[in-house]
Amino acid sequence: MKGLIASRFCGLLLLLLAACGQPQPASAPVPGSWEEVEAEARGRTVTFMMWQGDPLINRYVRAYAAPALKAQYGIDLRVVAGQGNEIVRLLMAEAETGVAESEIDMMWINGETFFQLRQIQALYGPFAQQLPNSRYIDWENPFIGMDFQQPVEGYECPWGNVQLALIYDSRQVPAPPMTLDELEQWV
Repeated sequence: MKGLIASRFCGLLLLLLAACGQPQPASAPVPGSWEEVEAEARGRTVTFMMWQGDPLINRYVRAYAAPALKAQYGIDLRVVAGQGNEIVRLLMAEAETGVAESEIDMMWINGETFFQLRQIQALYGPFAQQLPNSRYIDWENPFIGMDFQQPVEGYECPWGNVQLALIYDSRQVPAPPMTLDELEQWV
């Protein structure tokens, strides 16, 4: 599983690197074959702006994903802190001043930021279905195909999915709630 995740992550980095500095067309095709994208990306640095609030995720990106990206593709991953409004402000300022190439090559965003960036047309894409491993993504799953109540439409690639797990004592709760509605009733 780690290899698949790293492969998806590396593939996303490669695609976004290929897109850096280019205008955002209505449809964002991968330039050339995937092998050509990989060759063009080799030796470059990708700036990845991401939320820094989870030490385990930070360690995964810095200690596993970045070295794997360097070893497999020769790409240096530069991780910078930033989230939400910081990203929106930066991309709006770049657009307003006519900057041709953003400081950010890729970013980790939440649903609200995704919505805001779609409103100002600050996202490259659609690109996600062109990633080599996109066939493993269930795009029909509403938790993947929708973000902040709007269709993703290829403008973001899922990183993960937040879930809730409840632990209970079966002696105290012999028939636990199995749906959100049942949980609400039970609470």
